[in-house]
Amino acid sequence: MKTFHWIDKPEKATFISRPNRFTSVVKVSNVEKMVYLPDPGRLEELLIPGAEVIIEKRRNSGKTHHDLLLVETQSFQDKEPLMVSVDSRLPNKLFKWLITERLLNYFGNIKMIKSEPKVDHGRLDYYIESTNGKHFIELKSVNLLDASGTARFPDAPTKRGTKHLNELMILKKQGYTCWIFFLIVRNDALSFSPFFERDPLFSKTLQKARKAGVEIKALKFDIDRNIHFLGEVPVNTDNNNFAGYWPECKNL
Repeated sequence: MKTFHWIDKPEKATFISRPNRFTSVVKVSNVEKMVYLPDPGRLEELLIPGAEVIIEKRRNSGKTHHDLLLVETQSFQDKEPLMVSVDSRLPNKLFKWLITERLLNYFGNIKMIKSEPKVDHGRLDYYIESTNGKHFIELKSVNLLDASGTARFPDAPTKRGTKHLNELMILKKQGYTCWIFFLIVRNDALSFSPFFERDPLFSKTLQKARKAGVEIKALKFDIDRNIHFLGEVPVNTDNNNFAGYWPECKNL
């Protein structure tokens, strides 16, 4: 099994609090430190005071000197400790690695790959030209799991994510092959579904995108300082019976 080496010098810490979206307070050897949190999601189910986390010193220090990269939670399957990524920058690195190592067979032989291609109203993550067409690709990081073992995205409303889906549908009409990949950065997911309870607009737009021919894939990874690709999991875009898995359901 091929390995993606991610974290060079991990440091264990304890999560204390989250003053704002991109900053957390952790404790290392009884000393509190302010660290950068590279994930704007709610993360309420993961960032619990007292949780063990992994930080790493930043190469380019700003106001903070460390990044918070991993948090320990319980595995859905056996309740054993499980590391989950809280770094929304990771999917781009992983996707490039998957392409370089030829671990994905969706695109045929790749002739050209471009990151952050410009489109009408912004940018997407990748553009690929290959032997089986021209492809626009958007990536999303998924670290939340519900009580059924289903990975869910987003964990907070995302206007940007909905905008990306609309861009993909426009490009699909223009003849491109369009993809959205949900990279599940934990190893215990059984399937993937949009999080209707947290963002109905994104979830319904994802349904619409699928009907319009946008390809939707969910890829699962075993996450630690080294990462392994575990393959695809099924994608369900229907708002089936998720009631009871989240408190928000009773308000639908």
